[in-house]
Amino acid sequence: MPTNNRILIIGLFYKGSLGVSYASAFERLGYQVSRFDYDEAYFQSSRIAGNRLLRRTFRRVLWNRMNRSTLEMARRLRPGLIFALKAPYLDPETIRDLRSLGTPVVNYYPDNPYCGVPWDPRKTSAQRHDLIEALREYTRLWIWQPDLAAKLERDGVSASYIPFASDPEMYHPHEGSGAEECPECHGDHKIVLIGLHTAKRQAHVAAIRNRSVDLWGPGWTRVGAEFASRHRIHSARVFGTASSELYSRASVSLNVVDDLNMPGHNMRTFEIPASAGVMLAPYSAAQDEFFPENEAAAYYRSPDELDAKIDWLLGDPALCKRIRGNAVRFAASQTYDHRAAEVLRCVGLAFPARAPQADAGTLPQ
Repeated sequence: MPTNNRILIIGLFYKGSLGVSYASAFERLGYQVSRFDYDEAYFQSSRIAGNRLLRRTFRRVLWNRMNRSTLEMARRLRPGLIFALKAPYLDPETIRDLRSLGTPVVNYYPDNPYCGVPWDPRKTSAQRHDLIEALREYTRLWIWQPDLAAKLERDGVSASYIPFASDPEMYHPHEGSGAEECPECHGDHKIVLIGLHTAKRQAHVAAIRNRSVDLWGPGWTRVGAEFASRHRIHSARVFGTASSELYSRASVSLNVVDDLNMPGHNMRTFEIPASAGVMLAPYSAAQDEFFPENEAAAYYRSPDELDAKIDWLLGDPALCKRIRGNAVRFAASQTYDHRAAEVLRCVGLAFPARAPQADAGTLPQ
């Protein structure tokens, strides 16, 4: 059983990332956190990492160097827990070497491990061909969808379900939220959507004919002229607290959950309610369990319903006020402090009495 209070987190630590949220949560629970940023390590592994073509060609060489750097850091720190967030570069042999240090090596996997992803040479997150083999080497792996956890178990991975959550340092109600003119579009952002452009998200926004939607996120500049003329696309990148402020001020916050996350949830499922936002999302039983329909969120079954749903919400201020209040209340028991406490409990690490206790009703094993 681990005995020291040092945790090594292997992940990405940009603003609004899971790495930042889990690091803060473990620190609030009284642990000393060391960080291995594998994006930073990737680009520091060699000068060729700065060249798109060369790093595509020599990705395996760069990943091997990152594996060695990770192992060296773990040997130096001797942490009581090694907590990886996806970390696709870690190979089975390195994970076994990390476990040989006598500490649990666990992973929270925020994507779908059975879905291939386009190889973007600008990123280090392409999935490896032996991914399931690598995942089998972890002491424990958690994933955001129960069905995926069950499938991984059948494939020999020690997998369990833990949903996403909200980070109270970034996502919370903001005082004075209300109409505020944007310096970029001079609008008041009544209806907002923050997220990467996908064909599904574009199709759902395009179904909104009565209102204009304010959009933030990579890829939206690629849409056609007709779509761009009806909706406002922002060039600014917003993360964390900046997103939370938009959700607090908006009349309606859209959360078009991607097909890879359905019939489950995504990170915004928790971030919008925690910000006192009025979330309007495609219906899923998983989201409704956390934020009940018409009490803490609103849902639609088809894009054809979006105009009517938005008009209904905008026309009932009392309903929206109730949704905002309930959303914040429900989100308060769905934070990364609770998720981190569950991880600690599962690996046998103690946490202070003040730490939030994991709710067995919301964290099925």
